[in-house]
Amino acid sequence: MSLETGRKLGLAASLINVIVPVITVILYVLFFLSLFGIVSSSINEGSQTSSSLSPSGITAAVIALGVIGLAGVILFLIAMHSLSQYYNEPGIFKNALYGFLVNVIGIVALIVFAFALIFTTIVSSTASSTTHISTAGFILGFVGLIFAGLVIEIVSAVLYYRAFHKLGEKSGVNSFNTAGIMYLIGTILTIVLVGSLIVWIAWIFASMGFNSLKPKANQTTTFPYSTPQTATTNLTQKRFCPYCGMENPPDSVYCVICGQKLP
Repeated sequence: MSLETGRKLGLAASLINVIVPVITVILYVLFFLSLFGIVSSSINEGSQTSSSLSPSGITAAVIALGVIGLAGVILFLIAMHSLSQYYNEPGIFKNALYGFLVNVIGIVALIVFAFALIFTTIVSSTASSTTHISTAGFILGFVGLIFAGLVIEIVSAVLYYRAFHKLGEKSGVNSFNTAGIMYLIGTILTIVLVGSLIVWIAWIFASMGFNSLKPKANQTTTFPYSTPQTATTNLTQKRFCPYCGMENPPDSVYCVICGQKLP
């Protein structure tokens, strides 16, 4: 794969990660406005207001955006693989791939543990008369799941940071280094709302980095001007007659004018 392929795919993936969250937030706002409109119309039965905002349609749109976001992740991995081959740096792709796998495996494990926690809580609450013990256990387990999810996200962010750092080091584009640092900081601060905003800004810097990629400079050096050196060498080899001063060819033994033997 070429640099241009990796650049275009990386730019497309970064723009997807920038645009999809914005549209998702807008759809969630429309979703809550739609619910508010439905509740208001049910209270005011006299006024039949038809709302064009369907909650089911908005939910379908959010699911579609999730699929588009997954496609963006796949494009990002393909781009990093292409750039890893171009710059001959396996760490660019490996770190990005490991970061993605940590996310997937971690999310699947958290979902399994969440269902196990809910099932265990329900069984223990029905079998025991002391419901406050099962409630406390559920709260502790829920807090543990949140903490485990944050740890998984941080580990994944460290791997993405390393991938961006190696790409920035090989390409000489500082935007990748900035994107990696902001992605890591934003992930650590995910527990507060500002973290998601920092991660979103990190993808903006990543898109700037992919857009700024240029081919490597040609390192081969040629010396096309060898003729002057030959001319200079020929001048130093010309022989002059010490008797008449005539210039003779370099291989002359006798002077072409006076016939004297050249020294």
